[in-house]
Amino acid sequence: MKAMTGLVMIMTRKLNQVRNSFYVYLPREWCDEHRLDKDSEVSLERTQDGTLHVTPSVLTPKETAPLAIAIDRQHRDDLSNLLVGAYIVGAGELELKFSESLDMATREEISRWVDKLEGWGILDEHSKSMLISDILTSDREVIRKVLKRQFATAKYMLERMISAIEAGEIADYSHIVSRDEQVDRNRYLVERLCHLVLRDPSYARKIALSPPDALSFSLAAKFVERVADHICGAINEILNIKKVDTKLTKLTSRISSLYESTTSIFFSIDKKGRSSSVELADEASEAFESLREANSLVESLSRLESSRSEKSPHEIILALHLERIASYCADIIEIGINRIIEARL
Repeated sequence: MKAMTGLVMIMTRKLNQVRNSFYVYLPREWCDEHRLDKDSEVSLERTQDGTLHVTPSVLTPKETAPLAIAIDRQHRDDLSNLLVGAYIVGAGELELKFSESLDMATREEISRWVDKLEGWGILDEHSKSMLISDILTSDREVIRKVLKRQFATAKYMLERMISAIEAGEIADYSHIVSRDEQVDRNRYLVERLCHLVLRDPSYARKIALSPPDALSFSLAAKFVERVADHICGAINEILNIKKVDTKLTKLTSRISSLYESTTSIFFSIDKKGRSSSVELADEASEAFESLREANSLVESLSRLESSRSEKSPHEIILALHLERIASYCADIIEIGINRIIEARL
């Protein structure tokens, strides 16, 4: 029996038996699609929910035509949004077609944005068209590596900001702020890969990422990007403060420890050698403690921010940025707790 659900083909096959083993015939059209013959091998993967996936040992990616976008003069201002949108939803190739010849300024703008979208490159360009393609290698651990790099870059920015607050000056703030672009690139790439995982189950299995983890990674990347934005905002306020309030300086040092534990908690289930025999409550105890610390820090900074009569406008805005950083840490910790619980299901 065969049925179609959207673009998914659902088949029912009767089991056959030879001695103590059961077997089932694979659909001929599926074998033809993947060029399988009697000497081919397939991989069998049993998932946590009991489902058995059958995958060709050599998986040939489907060939798709480039995503073609026609752009006239009045829509050239939307180029950046079109590029980011096509990148995030997982377009493998993007062909931009212009109604008029491209000027040098527009070409440079496209080039700058392509450089920001990690894994993309310009393959070909003509007077009225440009072909952009995904040149990223399909590394099994690529999404975890990119997200860890994003966490680490934000950590660097946070540590430099805290050093500036403790020292009372910023020697080279532009060097810190420039890292924000790398954090943005990492977020776009994580969201792109998560879209591919949710859209293509075979790709999800290829990089060993479940749909729930894809959603968790996408949210975490978004929150880390917001943390970096608030670090940049905080730096702009520090530049206008001669000496940061002592209470605010002490609270800032707590943020450094909080961010460290936030990173550890989020990636805790990805650590090699992690024991599944540890009780769930014990494994999550550090996460719950860090969540309490984050909420406590948010409350303390909120109280400091509300005492407007004792603080300058720049100190009040600085406290607001620090409060948002602690709040986003709390959000990421909650995602980490959900990952810990989900891993036990």
